[in-house]
Amino acid sequence: MEGKTLVLGATGAIGRRVARGLAALGAPVVAATRRPEALDGPAVRLDLEEPATFAPALAGVERVFLVARPGDDAPERLALPLIAAMVRAGVRHVVNLSALGVGERPDFGLRRVELALEASGMGWTHLRPNWFMEVLAGPGLGPAIRERGVFALPTADAAVSYVAAEDVAATAVAVLAAPHTHARQAYTLTGPEGLDGDAVAAQLSRVTARPVRYVALTEDAARSALAGSGFPPAWVERLLGFYRLVRAGIAAPVDDAVARVLGRPAVSLARWVDLHGPLFAAPGAQHA
Repeated sequence: MEGKTLVLGATGAIGRRVARGLAALGAPVVAATRRPEALDGPAVRLDLEEPATFAPALAGVERVFLVARPGDDAPERLALPLIAAMVRAGVRHVVNLSALGVGERPDFGLRRVELALEASGMGWTHLRPNWFMEVLAGPGLGPAIRERGVFALPTADAAVSYVAAEDVAATAVAVLAAPHTHARQAYTLTGPEGLDGDAVAAQLSRVTARPVRYVALTEDAARSALAGSGFPPAWVERLLGFYRLVRAGIAAPVDDAVARVLGRPAVSLARWVDLHGPLFAAPGAQHA
């Protein structure tokens, strides 16, 4: 694999795994971050709020792993100037971390990022992952699971085909290693099965000190919980809008893109829970 790859979001859940995976292949890789001094490997400063950092970071780069900050009200506000800088720098292929379902939503900022890449003249591949399995252990859901045995979401009885972050990153690495094979493709990345809240709780119960039960929150209860957790009002409404899509079934379908790209099945939630059981241990508990 020749040519340098620039990895954005290199301190995040996916970007750091992508950088590590490329390095394991012996590929020239540079992490892009606002604080390069915080990373051990090759890194360069790139701040989406500071366009002056774009050209130095992109010098000599052939491939880019793009993360467009989906939490923004308008992710294209920052991503589109960077895409223009990529074109000027001669970047040949961009692997774009997008999101599930945006292909059918031209009003979504992440879809506008996709469209800008498609019109740029560069090679592109969109990765549209479902919910990461890692969110189950994160600050939004993990404490209630660990401390009270409660898995609570406003998703009613809808299923979600959760995907492992490692599978998303491995897919990105495979595409970056052979971009021509995956050019002009949009891959929906899911796990191997759709699971409703009760099924997820059953899997978690296997590795926790107490049974985990699923609680289907009302939207008002979810709004209060999110606001109480410190989420800004705009984020609260954005998350509630996503939960409405989940209740409508957008996150339930299973896609085989992970298996097609990697040549192996996607990691199941059962397997992921087995691998990461200690994340769900109650405070002070010992995981067998």
